[in-house]
Amino acid sequence: MVNKLALSIIISIILTIIIVSTVNVGVSLFMNEPNYENYCNYSKSIPLETYDNVTKGVCEQYNGTWTPQPVQCIKAPCPQGYCDFYQKCNQAYQEAQKPYNQNKFYIFAGLGFILLLIGLFISENLIQITGLATGAILVFEGIVQNFQNKTAVFIALVLILIIFGILAYRVIKRKK
Repeated sequence: MVNKLALSIIISIILTIIIVSTVNVGVSLFMNEPNYENYCNYSKSIPLETYDNVTKGVCEQYNGTWTPQPVQCIKAPCPQGYCDFYQKCNQAYQEAQKPYNQNKFYIFAGLGFILLLIGLFISENLIQITGLATGAILVFEGIVQNFQNKTAVFIALVLILIIFGILAYRVIKRKK
């Protein structure tokens, strides 16, 4: 017969994967993520012939950002810089992404914290292992999603750490 603790751990791993996947799919289903194509439209492509002779004028004509670079060339034409056709639109996309990522962080960190608390206070091994593992993964995933806003992430993590630390200490002290 299989050890009950080992079976609980295996089932907890499976449940953790299912719960984390469900939260990810649910968030992507119910939250509207900014669409990259709305900011950097590939349908307004740059004609192929312009790639052979990109100059500052051609770059700016197609709303690109010209970066000058002194280059020594063997044959002409010799562009003296680099054109990034997507830098301006990518900045706008990144700005639109910030509130989305912050809301996603609050969802993941909030659910993760709740699951950490459930894992801390329930005495059933299966629920403890699943709650603690899933909660930790969701909090970590929230951090990764919103790492641009380090202040919000830091404050939320300090609060979670303080509350969870105090509660964990009380639970461990009570079980002795």
